[in-house]
Amino acid sequence: MVYSLAPDENSFFVSRNILAAAKIAHEFGHIKQASTTDSALYQLQNQLIPTYNKILLSNGHNQDDPRLVELSKKMGGIPVQIWENREYWGEVNAMRFLRERIVKESDKRTLFARITRTVDMYAKGYADRFDQVAKQ
Repeated sequence: MVYSLAPDENSFFVSRNILAAAKIAHEFGHIKQASTTDSALYQLQNQLIPTYNKILLSNGHNQDDPRLVELSKKMGGIPVQIWENREYWGEVNAMRFLRERIVKESDKRTLFARITRTVDMYAKGYADRFDQVAKQ
């Protein structure tokens, strides 16, 4: 994931150009994901997410509110799930880019180990999509 490129004690040098390009690849991942999503559903999600959030904030964060349950059925999930799904497709695209650009095997192993840790900590439910890229 792009923030897996942040320097730490086990890091390798990633040029600012590669980091910037990885961020752009992330954004292209959003475009790619949006282009493969049913456009009516995508637009409906974008329309209903603010309504869902407004209700959630006004009802004491009660996700069992029947209005929210109905909205989540229409949207195909709650806003956080929808956001995560979209965000992690962006990260997968950045990972594909990095796999192609980082040629030194030890650097690749270090990066992919960091991505694995990040996915394990924050995105376990999305691990399959990252595993597919790692195996390519």
